[in-house]
Amino acid sequence: MKKDLNYFLSLPYKIEIVSIPENEGGGYMARLPRFGTLGIVGDGKTKADALADLEENQKDRFEEYLEEGLDIPEPEPDRRDYSGRFVLRMPKFLHQELTRSARKNGVSLNQYICALLSMNLQSDRMATALNAVQEDIQTLRQSIGSYDFPVDDHL
Repeated sequence: MKKDLNYFLSLPYKIEIVSIPENEGGGYMARLPRFGTLGIVGDGKTKADALADLEENQKDRFEEYLEEGLDIPEPEPDRRDYSGRFVLRMPKFLHQELTRSARKNGVSLNQYICALLSMNLQSDRMATALNAVQEDIQTLRQSIGSYDFPVDDHL
């Protein structure tokens, strides 16, 4: 399927509707949280007005993204779409080794594999965070290195 304007407008994006306090004008704000708190919003005196304004703004924004060649994030899958089950094929030797390790640790094979996957996912997240910190440090080093500090002859 071609990912054109109609494709993106037909996707089931999560919509949040928030009432606007009277001291801020009252009414309602509708937004697509997938695009940030104020990324794509609509407002109106009623919920229906806010939704209609959101739909119009969403269409305009998606048209801009497509014209500029920018990626349009698709909706995140709903957690209800996941059963928690999937089939995994693996070599027999790996199945055997994992089963032995699970027995050694006194847990089921399922629990053992879940623990391994969880630890690896956490490790991957930590590595991503550390890489971001390293990039920030490198940027700071480059910025500081290019700065001419005044020299104090009294030191």
